[in-house]
Amino acid sequence: MQIHDHGNDSLRFLQFHLGGDRNFHYLIGDPRTGEAAAVDPGFEAEAFAGLADSQGLTIERILITHGHGDHTGAAARLAELTGARIHAGDPAAVPGAVPLADDELIKVGSLIVRALATPGHAPDHFCFLVADALVTGDLLFCGKVGGTGPYFPGSSAEQEYESLMRILKLPPATRVFPGHDYYGGEGTRRHSTIGHERDHNPFLTAGSFGAFCSLKENWAAYKKENGIR
Repeated sequence: MQIHDHGNDSLRFLQFHLGGDRNFHYLIGDPRTGEAAAVDPGFEAEAFAGLADSQGLTIERILITHGHGDHTGAAARLAELTGARIHAGDPAAVPGAVPLADDELIKVGSLIVRALATPGHAPDHFCFLVADALVTGDLLFCGKVGGTGPYFPGSSAEQEYESLMRILKLPPATRVFPGHDYYGGEGTRRHSTIGHERDHNPFLTAGSFGAFCSLKENWAAYKKENGIR
């Protein structure tokens, strides 16, 4: 398993894959106390717990960006293994979860994680902000945005656009950590910044909700024309 550590002296921030469709998983921890939050444990609860142990971290919280199975599938088992409390926008999506509220502040050791309600890709979608790092789930990817339409029951392009406009108000240097490795350009991009996405993501440079929807409808052709995978 490749582990990418994006933290510093005051924040443990581990990004890794455990399965699914290029799903990213995260461990956010307090380096002083070792307390940690697991974000979107969709697969392999035992491996998730083992990684935390190997890093000297104790999972106290499980944070769910949205209730799709590839983001929740291992949450209940991970909670059973660790005793962690699960936080989700829709508690019905994960057995034993407690509901998240918009702008709720969640303590992880001495760290504060802010939960931001960002519906669109799913009605129960949340992003999680800690220090300068924003876990965006399936709202915002590197160079792309989350899907909406019949394939995603309860999704709303209008809500997604509003949610994207909300997170664009964060400082440009805010780091973006998506729920999937869907970058379609050359090389690999595991994370981005709000400023980079604002200036280069075609969905965010579209200029209006109508243009945003038009790009969604014509995304396959746009990708082909622009060499995007």
